[in-house]
Amino acid sequence: MKRILHITGGMQRAGAETLLMNLYRNLDKENYQFDFIYFTNVKCDYDDEIENLGGVIYRIISKKSSNKLVRVLKRYIDYNRLLKNLSDHQIVHSHINLNGALFLLIAKWNKKSIRISHSHISSGKKTIFSRLYRFTCRKIIKKSSNVYMACGEAAGKYLYPSIPEKNVIVFPNSIEIENFQKKEKFNQFLRDELEIDEDVKIITQIGRFTYQKNFEFTIDLIEHLTRTDKKLHFVFLGTGPYEERLKIAAKEKKIEKYITFYGISSEIPKILHSSDLFIMPSRLEGFPVVLVEAQACGIPCLISDNISKEVDMGLNLISFLSLSDTLNIWSRGLYASLKKKSNDFEKIKRIMKSKNFDASDSSKKLQEIYNEVYANK
Repeated sequence: MKRILHITGGMQRAGAETLLMNLYRNLDKENYQFDFIYFTNVKCDYDDEIENLGGVIYRIISKKSSNKLVRVLKRYIDYNRLLKNLSDHQIVHSHINLNGALFLLIAKWNKKSIRISHSHISSGKKTIFSRLYRFTCRKIIKKSSNVYMACGEAAGKYLYPSIPEKNVIVFPNSIEIENFQKKEKFNQFLRDELEIDEDVKIITQIGRFTYQKNFEFTIDLIEHLTRTDKKLHFVFLGTGPYEERLKIAAKEKKIEKYITFYGISSEIPKILHSSDLFIMPSRLEGFPVVLVEAQACGIPCLISDNISKEVDMGLNLISFLSLSDTLNIWSRGLYASLKKKSNDFEKIKRIMKSKNFDASDSSKKLQEIYNEVYANK
């Protein structure tokens, strides 16, 4: 059996983590097993399922110190020590983008046969420090990895600008399509649970409450919209460091009654099917799994043009706008998008499978990649 060590930091219910679980559920577990490296002691959303599937979670926790450099160095030392004791793990698969550079380098020092860098993001911050950090990490990744993967072409160009495109494996963020196909009983899920009237449009945003996901923009848009339209309700799914400031902003703008902070949920198909629109005004993004899920449900999506154009599957469900556009333009875009909801689920499924977004097919492809590179190392 080949044991693959995935570096994720923690398996919360987020994009790359959800992709990994979709692949893991469809894995040939007689020949492969996924294990995970965490950098947190917190119990994560997928922990129980990972352990039920036979996976092992290795936690690398730096001792408390006021010196950040000391904490970081201790993390690398502990990781190096762990790798020395994991002789069965010849495949190390990093999902932490630029931050995976030194982890892959240490895997190379420990003579791990296959060292995979997997890009899940297609843009980054523009500060001088960020540019320097990117330059350094890209150099290290190029030297320390021997397999380069990306969720899309844009993500590949971002993390591997000096690697020939033919050497980058584009691996779409697949889902278990059947789980997101139309089920009539899902239609009323949010309306019934939140007691929302039938004539109110439900707009959903899913993601970590962070700078990257830009929920602040949505707060401003809600204030703008509700000046003239009271028949809207926004559902925010997620948690994160910006949660309290978002709640304070909603209260200060007197729009809290138009927003539900829903928290984390495993009922994403029900939530999406009972929504009228999905919104994602991200500042930084790659190829979000949730946009694949939303399209599988036939839900129109209004998103920022910071998100890779590859997310548009040609289903007439995706609309792009710039964050530099006015709130009036976003308002018009929102109402235009509300008219695009689709019930043609056979067409959606056919197109998504043809574009390699089915998790069962993707899991087989991933195993083929592991086999091929393993045979050549």
